[in-house]
Amino acid sequence: MPTEVSDDIEGYSSYILRITSTLINGQKAVINIIGIKPFFDIVVPEEMPISMFKTKLVNILSNILRSTSKFGLKTISAFPLQRYHTEKKLYIRVKTWNHFD
Repeated sequence: MPTEVSDDIEGYSSYILRITSTLINGQKAVINIIGIKPFFDIVVPEEMPISMFKTKLVNILSNILRSTSKFGLKTISAFPLQRYHTEKKLYIRVKTWNHFD
């Protein structure tokens, strides 16, 4: 189970997922996963055209981040994680990165 996410190591910004656990013999183990590209998915409302939704999303993110170069958008189709669904829904995947990428 992930226990910590860091965004700064050795003087530069990078995402690190740290997983810690105790082994059978009592020793502690730590796994550092580096180079993670953070993203999140936003469901597209069924009543709104995808082009209009993308435009609104870009405007919101650009105002928050004060730049359009800190994120990327991709349209995906996937099953929602909660409840049972027979059809996939449209999502906008927002990928972020730091200025060192």
